[in-house]
Amino acid sequence: SVVATMAIAYILVSALLIYNVEPESFNTFFDAVYWATISLTTVGYGDIYPVTTIGRIVTMLSSVFGIAIIALPSGVITAGYLAEINKDEDEVEK
Repeated sequence: SVVATMAIAYILVSALLIYNVEPESFNTFFDAVYWATISLTTVGYGDIYPVTTIGRIVTMLSSVFGIAIIALPSGVITAGYLAEINKDEDEVEK
């Protein structure tokens, strides 16, 4: 699915950015992937987090893009479902 591909791409790009910006906070690339995944899902355990200003800026931008990656397709999918439901109801009424 396109949404899953976008989410995986977001996670990998965010992890790569934060791993290079905050090497002292993220010891391995897997730590950065874990952080990006937790950030995308908005769970935010707080066990790994950036401490520098640039790391926090990357985090803020990453959060905004993460919301867009999840929220925009969700609206499109919901609109599609509603259109199908309304189409079925219109056919029943005729």
